[in-house]
Amino acid sequence: MRLWDFTKVHGSSIPLSQRIGEAMGLEEGNQVYSVLFKYDQGDSRSYELILSSFGPDSYRNLSHVTIHMRDVPGALAQAAKFLSDRGVNILNSVSLSVISDLGMVWKILVDLGYTCELDLIEEDFLSLVKKGDERVSKLDHIEVQRSDIARIFSRGSSFRSGSGGKMEQRRAGPDPIVDSNYSLPGCFQEILGDVDGNTVMMVADPDNWLLTVTFLRKESRLVRISLAIPDSPGAIHRVSDSLANMGINLLSVFTKVQVYHQRMVLDAVADISRCDEPEGLEWRILESLNRMDGDYVLQEYSSIEL
Repeated sequence: MRLWDFTKVHGSSIPLSQRIGEAMGLEEGNQVYSVLFKYDQGDSRSYELILSSFGPDSYRNLSHVTIHMRDVPGALAQAAKFLSDRGVNILNSVSLSVISDLGMVWKILVDLGYTCELDLIEEDFLSLVKKGDERVSKLDHIEVQRSDIARIFSRGSSFRSGSGGKMEQRRAGPDPIVDSNYSLPGCFQEILGDVDGNTVMMVADPDNWLLTVTFLRKESRLVRISLAIPDSPGAIHRVSDSLANMGINLLSVFTKVQVYHQRMVLDAVADISRCDEPEGLEWRILESLNRMDGDYVLQEYSSIEL
């Protein structure tokens, strides 16, 4: 799933696209909690901002519940009743019919509260199934696991940062989303300094309902590169190695097969600000592809204006 986006900071506000905002529940009027991390590696320093609709007080009670059920009227209601009877509070969720008239899946972020044990949910369900209890007659399977929100909010989205380290700077919130913008709190601005005009990359975590924002350098210059390449071992390595030798820094990569064992597409967003000859990159990429064995085609090379 391609759930990332790029934008620029306007003053101290970060615009949230409709696609990202709706997917992560970060919409107009919603309250957002945030944490800022600093990453150091040698002479390089970067910052990561993590946004969540849920506050720190609830993190230890948040879990994922996946319920597989029959695709029949009343199945979702039966699943909701099973959870509510055990004091489980349903938060964000999405359900999808995977096989029409046969099966569907409901993926839920839940608050277990203080009265419900994680392991007991699956145990109770299996016990009712063995008894042939009508209260779960439309349900097939339940999976429960602890959410990673607490871990990510306290340790960042990346466990490592090279030879340096990472350190939590500040926490803030709740702060409202206003006019589809997240405004950096004053305590974050003191640390980040002037970020007006900085490009940021937003990466959504749909499982944990988190949004990670990383700040790129003001000098960053983004381009979109789309390639048609063979669907064969080594093709991605040859392309990515060639781009790296030109000084092209890949920020996001998305691949998908078009014809199995024949052709696939590689779409990338890259920063070319550190390339020696950024103006001639398109021709250099074409020349490099022409030297490769196989069907390598540059479908798009375009600047990204934010």
